[in-house]
Amino acid sequence: MKKKELLYCYIVILLILFASLGSYLFLQHGLRVKSNRSSLEKNPNEQVLNISQVSIENVEFSVELAQTPTEREKGLSGRTKLCDQCGMLFIFESDNYHSFWMKDTLIPLDIIWIDKNWQVVDFVGFTQPQGTRTDEELPVYQPQKLARYVLELPGGTVKKIRKFKIGSEVLVN
Repeated sequence: MKKKELLYCYIVILLILFASLGSYLFLQHGLRVKSNRSSLEKNPNEQVLNISQVSIENVEFSVELAQTPTEREKGLSGRTKLCDQCGMLFIFESDNYHSFWMKDTLIPLDIIWIDKNWQVVDFVGFTQPQGTRTDEELPVYQPQKLARYVLELPGGTVKKIRKFKIGSEVLVN
Protein backbone atom coordinates (compact mmCIF):
# COMPACT_ATOMS: atom_id res chain seq x y z
CA MET A 1 0.00 0.00 0.00
CA LYS A 2 2.86 2.41 0.71
CA LYS A 3 4.25 2.02 -2.81
CA LYS A 4 0.84 2.77 -4.27
CA GLU A 5 0.43 5.89 -2.09
CA LEU A 6 3.95 7.02 -3.02
CA LEU A 7 3.15 6.55 -6.71
CA TYR A 8 -0.02 8.66 -6.32
CA CYS A 9 2.02 11.38 -4.59
CA TYR A 10 4.51 11.43 -7.48
CA ILE A 11 1.69 11.62 -10.00
CA VAL A 12 0.02 14.50 -8.12
CA ILE A 13 3.33 16.36 -7.86
CA LEU A 14 3.98 15.87 -11.59
CA LEU A 15 0.49 17.10 -12.44
CA ILE A 16 0.99 20.19 -10.30
CA LEU A 17 4.36 20.85 -11.95
CA PHE A 18 2.91 20.46 -15.46
CA ALA A 19 -0.05 22.68 -14.59
CA SER A 20 2.28 25.34 -13.17
CA LEU A 21 4.55 25.17 -16.20
CA GLY A 22 1.56 25.36 -18.54
CA SER A 23 0.16 28.37 -16.69
CA TYR A 24 3.54 30.09 -16.75
CA LEU A 25 3.99 29.51 -20.48
CA PHE A 26 0.45 30.68 -21.21
CA LEU A 27 0.92 33.86 -19.21
CA GLN A 28 4.31 34.53 -20.76
CA HIS A 29 3.42 33.75 -24.35
CA GLY A 30 -0.30 33.22 -24.73
CA LEU A 31 -1.39 36.59 -23.36
CA ARG A 32 1.49 38.65 -24.68
CA VAL A 33 0.31 40.33 -27.80
CA LYS A 34 2.97 41.47 -30.20
CA SER A 35 1.94 45.05 -30.74
CA ASN A 36 1.95 46.21 -34.30
CA ARG A 37 0.21 48.92 -36.16
CA SER A 38 -2.62 46.89 -37.63
CA SER A 39 -3.63 45.18 -34.39
CA LEU A 40 -3.46 48.45 -32.48
CA GLU A 41 -5.74 50.15 -34.97
CA LYS A 42 -8.36 47.44 -34.48
CA ASN A 43 -8.50 47.76 -30.70
CA PRO A 44 -5.90 50.21 -29.43
CA ASN A 45 -6.68 50.10 -25.71
CA GLU A 46 -6.60 46.30 -25.52
CA GLN A 47 -3.28 45.81 -27.31
CA VAL A 48 -1.16 48.66 -25.96
CA LEU A 49 -0.77 47.24 -22.47
CA ASN A 50 2.39 45.26 -23.28
CA ILE A 51 4.45 47.94 -25.01
CA SER A 52 7.98 48.10 -23.64
CA GLN A 53 9.79 49.84 -26.49
CA VAL A 54 9.06 52.48 -29.07
CA SER A 55 11.10 53.48 -32.09
CA ILE A 56 11.10 56.82 -33.88
CA GLU A 57 13.14 57.20 -37.08
CA ASN A 58 15.10 54.03 -36.18
CA VAL A 59 15.97 55.24 -32.67
CA GLU A 60 14.69 52.89 -29.94
CA PHE A 61 13.55 53.85 -26.46
CA SER A 62 12.57 51.70 -23.49
CA VAL A 63 9.34 53.05 -22.08
CA GLU A 64 7.35 52.85 -18.91
CA LEU A 65 3.60 53.02 -19.37
CA ALA A 66 1.21 55.50 -17.79
CA GLN A 67 -2.21 53.97 -18.43
CA THR A 68 -4.38 54.87 -15.47
CA PRO A 69 -5.41 58.38 -14.42
CA THR A 70 -3.17 58.09 -11.33
CA GLU A 71 -0.15 56.95 -13.37
CA ARG A 72 -0.73 59.70 -15.94
CA GLU A 73 -1.05 62.34 -13.22
CA LYS A 74 2.22 61.31 -11.59
CA GLY A 75 4.11 60.81 -14.86
CA LEU A 76 7.81 61.50 -14.44
CA SER A 77 7.39 63.96 -11.58
CA GLY A 78 9.88 63.57 -8.77
CA ARG A 79 12.47 61.82 -10.96
CA THR A 80 15.99 63.16 -10.72
CA LYS A 81 17.23 61.39 -13.84
CA LEU A 82 16.08 59.51 -16.91
CA CYS A 83 18.43 57.46 -19.09
CA ASP A 84 19.08 58.74 -22.62
CA GLN A 85 17.14 55.89 -24.24
CA CYS A 86 14.25 55.85 -21.74
CA GLY A 87 10.87 57.50 -21.63
CA MET A 88 7.28 57.28 -20.54
CA LEU A 89 4.36 56.53 -22.86
CA PHE A 90 1.03 57.98 -21.74
CA ILE A 91 -1.94 56.00 -23.02
CA PHE A 92 -5.34 57.64 -23.23
CA GLU A 93 -8.70 56.06 -23.98
CA SER A 94 -9.59 58.55 -26.68
CA ASP A 95 -8.21 61.22 -28.97
CA ASN A 96 -8.03 64.66 -27.40
CA TYR A 97 -5.84 67.72 -26.95
CA HIS A 98 -4.10 66.16 -23.93
CA SER A 99 -2.42 68.92 -21.91
CA PHE A 100 0.79 68.53 -19.93
CA TRP A 101 2.67 70.63 -17.44
CA MET A 102 5.91 70.27 -15.52
CA LYS A 103 4.51 70.27 -11.98
CA ASP A 104 7.06 68.65 -9.62
CA THR A 105 9.14 67.55 -12.62
CA LEU A 106 12.82 67.87 -11.84
CA ILE A 107 14.35 67.09 -15.26
CA PRO A 108 13.97 68.67 -18.71
CA LEU A 109 11.70 66.71 -21.05
CA ASP A 110 10.63 66.53 -24.69
CA ILE A 111 6.89 65.97 -25.04
CA ILE A 112 5.68 64.22 -28.20
CA TRP A 113 1.99 63.86 -29.08
CA ILE A 114 1.07 60.83 -31.20
CA ASP A 115 -2.22 60.07 -32.94
CA LYS A 116 -4.15 56.79 -33.00
CA ASN A 117 -2.24 55.76 -36.14
CA TRP A 118 1.10 56.17 -34.34
CA GLN A 119 2.10 59.32 -36.24
CA VAL A 120 3.73 62.29 -34.47
CA VAL A 121 1.23 65.17 -34.57
CA ASP A 122 3.07 67.69 -32.39
CA PHE A 123 5.97 68.07 -29.98
CA VAL A 124 7.61 70.49 -27.57
CA GLY A 125 11.35 70.23 -27.11
CA PHE A 126 13.34 70.71 -23.95
CA THR A 127 10.61 71.77 -21.50
CA GLN A 128 12.29 72.92 -18.32
CA PRO A 129 11.64 72.13 -14.64
CA GLN A 130 9.64 74.97 -13.11
CA GLY A 131 11.17 75.07 -9.64
CA THR A 132 9.22 77.23 -7.25
CA ARG A 133 6.46 78.42 -9.58
CA THR A 134 2.92 78.13 -8.28
CA ASP A 135 0.41 75.94 -10.13
CA GLU A 136 -1.15 79.07 -11.66
CA GLU A 137 2.24 80.16 -13.05
CA LEU A 138 3.12 76.83 -14.67
CA PRO A 139 3.04 76.75 -18.48
CA VAL A 140 0.62 74.23 -19.98
CA TYR A 141 1.70 72.39 -23.13
CA GLN A 142 -1.01 71.27 -25.54
CA PRO A 143 -0.84 69.83 -29.06
CA GLN A 144 -2.20 71.56 -32.17
CA LYS A 145 -3.91 68.34 -33.29
CA LEU A 146 -5.79 65.50 -31.59
CA ALA A 147 -3.60 62.81 -30.01
CA ARG A 148 -4.17 59.41 -28.42
CA TYR A 149 -0.70 58.89 -26.93
CA VAL A 150 1.99 61.12 -25.48
CA LEU A 151 5.66 60.20 -25.21
CA GLU A 152 7.99 61.96 -22.79
CA LEU A 153 11.72 61.63 -23.45
CA PRO A 154 14.79 63.28 -21.90
CA GLY A 155 15.04 66.97 -22.83
CA GLY A 156 16.91 67.54 -26.08
CA THR A 157 16.30 64.06 -27.48
CA VAL A 158 14.10 65.23 -30.37
CA LYS A 159 16.94 67.39 -31.75
CA LYS A 160 19.25 64.36 -31.75
CA ILE A 161 16.91 62.11 -33.79
CA ARG A 162 17.80 62.53 -37.46
CA LYS A 163 14.78 63.07 -39.68
CA PHE A 164 12.42 63.55 -36.69
CA LYS A 165 9.42 65.63 -37.76
CA ILE A 166 5.68 66.02 -37.49
CA GLY A 167 4.40 62.93 -39.28
CA SER A 168 7.25 60.63 -38.14
CA GLU A 169 5.96 57.12 -37.55
CA VAL A 170 6.27 55.65 -34.06
CA LEU A 171 6.78 51.88 -34.02
CA VAL A 172 5.84 49.92 -30.89
CA ASN A 173 6.73 46.49 -29.57
